[in-house]
This record gives sequence, C-alpha cells and structure tokens, in this order.
Amino acid sequence: MLDVLFWLSFFYWTVLPSTQTPWFEIESIPVNGKDILLVVVACIFLFWQRRKKTSSTTLPRREHLIATFLEPWHYHLPILTVSLIFYATLSLQDSRIDPRDAKGMICTLILTASSFLLGYNAIAKRPAASVRLFLWRLTVGLAGVGLLYTVASLSSFQFAGVRSALINDPTVRVQGPLFGSDDGYFVLIPALAFAIQELIQTPTQRLFKLTIIFILMLTLIGLGSRGAILIIGVFLCLTILFNKNKKIAALAALGVIVFVMIAAAIVFATSNTGDRLQSLEDSSRSDTYLTSFKIIGNRTTELNILGSGYGSYWDWYILDIEDGSDAEGGRTFKIIRTSFGPMLYHPHSTFLLLIVELGMAGFLYFVFLWTVYARLLLRDSRKLEFPILGCGILASGFSLFMNFFIFRLQMLTCLWWIFLFGALALSSSASSSRTQNTMLHQEGAQFARHADRI
Repeated sequence: MLDVLFWLSFFYWTVLPSTQTPWFEIESIPVNGKDILLVVVACIFLFWQRRKKTSSTTLPRREHLIATFLEPWHYHLPILTVSLIFYATLSLQDSRIDPRDAKGMICTLILTASSFLLGYNAIAKRPAASVRLFLWRLTVGLAGVGLLYTVASLSSFQFAGVRSALINDPTVRVQGPLFGSDDGYFVLIPALAFAIQELIQTPTQRLFKLTIIFILMLTLIGLGSRGAILIIGVFLCLTILFNKNKKIAALAALGVIVFVMIAAAIVFATSNTGDRLQSLEDSSRSDTYLTSFKIIGNRTTELNILGSGYGSYWDWYILDIEDGSDAEGGRTFKIIRTSFGPMLYHPHSTFLLLIVELGMAGFLYFVFLWTVYARLLLRDSRKLEFPILGCGILASGFSLFMNFFIFRLQMLTCLWWIFLFGALALSSSASSSRTQNTMLHQEGAQFARHADRI
C-alpha cells in the first residue's frame, strides 16, 4: 500500500509540471497542489503501521513512534532534524518580518518537515531486506525521468514544462518538473553512485545497469551546471581514495565514470551547453557569501549564538510564488539590499541559512550532518566491499554549500533523504549480519571445544 502511494506520488511530482497543478489559498498564502500532496503522503507514511508477523507483544502506537525515532541505526538524525525545524519555527518570532511573509515561511517549515519525514519513513517503514531493491527502483525511476527531460530538452519532442533546444534556445539546459539545471545533481549523484555499486556488487543484467549509469551521467552533463561538474569530480576522487585497497572496485568505478563522461560529452558536443562551464565566476553568489559573513562579523555574540531568526534576511517563499520563479526549477537572481551589502533573495546555500539565521543550533546541526556522512563512509569502507554509495552521499553533501536544499526544493530533497537513510540502513544491515556471523562462529567454536572435552 505505501509503495503504491509513493510511486504514484513520484510520478505526479516528476511528470506533471507545476504550471499545470492546482493552487490553493490557505490563510492568504498560495500553496501548490504538489506541496499539499507531499504533506498528505508524509502524514500517511508517518502514522501507517505495518503489520508484522510476530508472536511478541506489539508496542502501543505512541510508544512505537517514539521507539522508531530513537533507533540507533540512523545516529538519531530524525530527532535532531525535527528539533532543528522546531527551533526554526520558534525563531520566526524574532525575525520581525511581514505577517504574510511569516506565514509563508511557516509553510516552508511544514514542507521541510514533511520532506524529511517522508524520506525517513520510506526507509524505516519497510523490511531491511527490501531497502536495496527500493533504492534500485528509485534509481531506475530517476534515470527514466532524466532521460525524458533530456530528450525533451534536446529534440523537438514536446513535453509540458520542458523547453526544447531546437525550438526555443540552443543553449537550453536539461530541466523539468522535479529538478532544474542548477540543482538536479543533488539527487542524481547518489543515484549514480548506487547504480555503479550495484553494477560492481551484483554483476547481473550488466547491459541494463550500464544503460542506467549512462542515462544518469548524460542527464548530469546535460544540466550544464558548474556545481554538477565539481560534485562529479569530488565523487570520483572519493571513490578512488576509499577504494584504493580494492583495486578492482576502484578501477571498475573509474573506468565506468570516465567512459560515461566521454560518451555523454560527445552527445552534447553539438550544443552550447558547455559554454557556461568555462567560467566559475558568479558575482551574485559571491556577494551573498560576502554579505553573510559581514553580518556574522558585525553583530553581537548573542545573535551569533541564537541566530537572527528564520526568514529574518531571506523571506523567500512569497517572492518565489509571486514571481513564478523556479516553477520548473528555473534560475532567478533577485537581489535584496541590506545595510551590510547586496545579496540574493534566498541564500543559495543551506550552510549560509543555518549559520546566519539559526546561529549555533544550525551550525552544530550542519557539523552533525557531516559527522553522519563521515561515519557512514568510514564504516562502509571497513565493512563493505564497495562503499561507492557512501562516496556519492558524501559528495552530494558538498552541494549544501553551493545551493539551497532541505528548506527549499523539498521534493528533490525528499529523494536525497531516501538515499541517505537507505545508505545508513544498508550499512547497519551489513554490520548486523557481520556481527551475527561472528557470534555464530564463536558459538560454533565453543561447541566444538565442548564436544572435544566430552
């Protein structure tokens, strides 16, 4: 039941453009029908109880929810994330922004919580044995979506919400209802990493898996994003570094990535997508970073600890809606003026929002998130044969410096949470299996010694 609901929602989010979805006004705030669906599906996943075939006494509903949140396999990330969202909600009182803008920012926090809870429960509410298959289906689904967007962008194929390069603009980049050209790599990199790991670990259906990898890389190159190229480079370096003692895995992963990059580059050689990649200069983002650090350097220690309040500098929700920006993930550069200098209307960086508006709580959460990445990768590199998915998760974490996720682009972020918790679940499952095997071996040795004495 839950899987059917998830895949129907996935189809709705990825194929139907926002321009063709209904809008509703809630407390004078316009809300997209896709966002309402996200909240509804997240609530269903949160309160749905899977029936377990067991003779043991089941916990009451409330105790079950609390126990699920406190399970150690996810390093208590759910309770900390929910706490951060609650802190951001309380800090809105100190933001001193327009009441309508404050309602809009509350809406973003509801969507942020829904995105996280859906991503977490999509993994936590399923048997451990089915996590890997679910991640593979999601990877194939993302490849199919990427192929659809790519074909629509580079041909005369008409698809609602996607501009065609042959009809409108020869420099158009791959984008669609789910992700834009500047943010799609956030979830495509973990999907690519999982596909490569599946190819190496389970060498069946090799041609199909190579096709999935090629499509994902084709989409990544077609984004024409400098951030995507940087994250691919980070992923490649991490893969080589953490598989250096596994020469076959390192060489195989390197060969796959290089081959697919060359093939994808050849496909896009006739377009002008790569023109934008020749320079890393971005003055508007640079001004935003500079102004943000001026704010931190010139305010009181108390404000640096508590933060200025969620939405105090970047009350972006109403601006997004009224301007119609990013309806399909497009890129806009509205500039706001502050006493410390100009900056973009939203931070274009999750890290900046956490340290400027949420203060020490946001900074500690960011550090903790990176601790989870590191522990996942280090644990996988010791206990798993090919920790390539962990490399992809860690590489995608650098995106939080360069773009604004988690609190924005919630449907894309939800899929990223699924890959993160899926990686944690697979790692924990592998660790548990190894522990059980060790215990069985020790028990067998003890039994053999006892038999010898008899």
